Amino acid sequence: MNGPRLATPTGLVGGKQEPAWLYVTKLTPVPVQFPNTRPHFADRGQRLEPPINTRPSVAWVAASSIATAIIVALAAWYFYGSRAMPGSGPASVLVSGPVTGGSLQIMGSETMRPVVTVCAEAFMADNPEADIIVRGGGSGDGMAALLHGMIDIGMISRPLSPKEIGFATAKGIDLTQFELALDGVAIVVHRTNPLREIDVDQLRAIWSGDLSQWRELSGGPGEIQPLARAKGSGTEEVFAERVLKGQREGVAKELPTNEAIVAEVSAQPNAIGYTGLGALRNASDLVHVLAIRSQSSSVLPSADTVWSGSYPLTRALLLINPGTPSGLAASFIAYTGPAGQALVKRAGYVEIAAGEP
Repeated sequence: MNGPRLATPTGLVGGKQEPAWLYVTKLTPVPVQFPNTRPHFADRGQRLEPPINTRPSVAWVAASSIATAIIVALAAWYFYGSRAMPGSGPASVLVSGPVTGGSLQIMGSETMRPVVTVCAEAFMADNPEADIIVRGGGSGDGMAALLHGMIDIGMISRPLSPKEIGFATAKGIDLTQFELALDGVAIVVHRTNPLREIDVDQLRAIWSGDLSQWRELSGGPGEIQPLARAKGSGTEEVFAERVLKGQREGVAKELPTNEAIVAEVSAQPNAIGYTGLGALRNASDLVHVLAIRSQSSSVLPSADTVWSGSYPLTRALLLINPGTPSGLAASFIAYTGPAGQALVKRAGYVEIAAGEP
């Protein structure tokens, strides 16, 4: 029985050796293995054992339809010129039939819900026979619904958890993931707060309750009011893993969405919270984003620092499919490549290929 299948820059891990999509260069269909030009965020999740040979099989390439390869190659050439597609990014050249009708249920990350909704609306405008419903609820709820067969595509803003991978393995479900965008979990304070940078140890102390006064951080008078995303949120899980590192949260007030975090921080001078970049798109005059300080430098989240991974709270926003996508699911996931990446940028997130020359 095959385990969950994770799309990576060097192939597939934990499932069949055949790649889920075809990369195209100079009108020639070839599966490509990519150098480590940027951090591979999926590796921060559970790696499946035992490791397998991820090289694409010659038989799979030979079996590809010539007609399909030409169509896919022309599409890739049109959108990307002679460059190969980026690592484990969107399946912009996913080999599939052009199915544009039917219904699709997508659910999960509240961070991803706005941008996936925009992509779905654009897709339906181009394909009136398609009916795509996008709901939030959090990464955890989205994966639970996907693993129980209630939806077609899950949205998660953190890596697949060991529990999810184990459940999928036990049920014989081959999970395939595609990067929709990159994001940075930004630390925000009220616009009047003089603080401009903070380190991870100080963040951990604030959310655990060990650091409670702004004067201890040169942030002026007042008691620090930390805000957090609700449990089950991918944003909360990334923050808990990278910042809290197993330490229990103290007195943080939980809010349901990133937009709610930004609104609360903008209204409370003593508040501090964390949010995805998309929620900051129209909030530059409402809150200040803090740089995260390390021993060598202080780094703000930006397209460059997120793409390179130099910002420490960088993550990938993932679409998860139970198996190799087909039908309308494949068409929509493919749409998030060339068409969707412009929408990703407009929504305030970082395009998969943003850091490429």
